[in-house]
Amino acid sequence: MNYKGFDLAGRVAVVTGSTSGMGLAIARGLAQCGAQVVVSSHIQSDTDAAASLLASEGFDVKGIRCDITNLNGVKRFAEESKRAFGRVDIVVCHAAGPVPVGPIADTDIDQLDALLLTTVRNNLVLIRQFLPEMAERRYGSILLTSSIASERASPALGAYGAAKAALNGVVRSTAAEWGQWNIRANALAPSMVRTAFSQIMLNTPDAEKAMAAKSPSNRIAEPDDIVGAAILLASPAGSYISGQTLLIDGGRSII
Repeated sequence: MNYKGFDLAGRVAVVTGSTSGMGLAIARGLAQCGAQVVVSSHIQSDTDAAASLLASEGFDVKGIRCDITNLNGVKRFAEESKRAFGRVDIVVCHAAGPVPVGPIADTDIDQLDALLLTTVRNNLVLIRQFLPEMAERRYGSILLTSSIASERASPALGAYGAAKAALNGVVRSTAAEWGQWNIRANALAPSMVRTAFSQIMLNTPDAEKAMAAKSPSNRIAEPDDIVGAAILLASPAGSYISGQTLLIDGGRSII
């Protein structure tokens, strides 16, 4: 008898920020487990290209533009996502706005406001669009992309870490308030992952070597390294995991 805990056949997943890097890898992983998937980006051409790519691999995918920095756009995206496949069972909030780099004491306040609006407020608004219908069906999984910076201080990502820590609070509250309707909420908190964003801090061989040395695994994570955790938390296999911030860091947090 085969274990069916990771089977997502009949489920619909929405993944924001999913046209490249970690978001695309997660969208592909969910599709490989049988889910129908909505991919998105704030750029329509990127959204269309990602949807076409996954469709060419044999998956049932639709692309819908989502600008996480625009509140009305977030609400519109939620409604279009519901219509795409008739329901939404899994929401992965991976999209992010501009990230200020540097010590928190030096962060421009306007940049901090924008970061909190996109990271916390707009992601909260987005998941709220799906929660009532998930409750009616008594099934839902919410995944928010956090960061190890929410748990461990980073001189280069102080404001980013603070915003992600607030997002972890959203996860805990959502899990506590909606768990009675079989809705789970969790956060994925990776350390450094090789993406376009991380290249700011991996711009030389020495910088990459120094970053890799912070983890017992002695390497930088690749986007595919995050997919298994996302599938676990989105699927029935993770049905008793809720309200958690899961560190995916190659052991970095233990040393």
